[in-house]
Amino acid sequence: MDRIRRLPLPALLPILFVVVGGLYFLFGLAGNPSREHVVARLIGALFYATGMTVVFGILIAVRRRKAGGADAVTAMQRTIRTGDVPADADTATWIPELERYRVRYRRNRWAVPIMFVVFAALCVTLAFSVSPVWWLFLVLFAGLCAYSVWETRRALRNLDSSLDELRRRPITSAPAGSAPGTPQPTAGATWTLPGDEAPRPNDAS
Repeated sequence: MDRIRRLPLPALLPILFVVVGGLYFLFGLAGNPSREHVVARLIGALFYATGMTVVFGILIAVRRRKAGGADAVTAMQRTIRTGDVPADADTATWIPELERYRVRYRRNRWAVPIMFVVFAALCVTLAFSVSPVWWLFLVLFAGLCAYSVWETRRALRNLDSSLDELRRRPITSAPAGSAPGTPQPTAGATWTLPGDEAPRPNDAS
């Protein structure tokens, strides 16, 4: 998974297009097994995959730019999974990014149950009116929701500990034009011994 996250957008977006379009087509085919209008369903899958690829591409590009690149996003995702913060993490970039992640995961605590109730009601309705295969979709979605609840708790726990550790480190900030993630000297940390200063013009007299 980390290898996929590191891929440049020209390589990542075609994979995303195929996966999203394929899943949309297969779910539609399984929900309505009638072989009629297969071409129309395929065209709909192409339009859906194109739109979602554009949306996800913009979101991924913005996230990578804010985080400092694909490698930084991958490192942050690993920190969310494990709670281990890299020693060279740029605190000025990581702290606000991890705080954004924490807001998203906190939102999941109430968004996921609402989504489950809505989708469960839809699956039950379609199972009675269209096809019993929607009972399988309900079971799969329930499993995904259960995993999401567990993963959200783990992520929030790791984010809290990671942010506490980052706030104990010196704050680094990259000036305009410098590469993200490059530690910058702290103001007042540079000093010289007496006599090493360059002579001032008035001192020449």
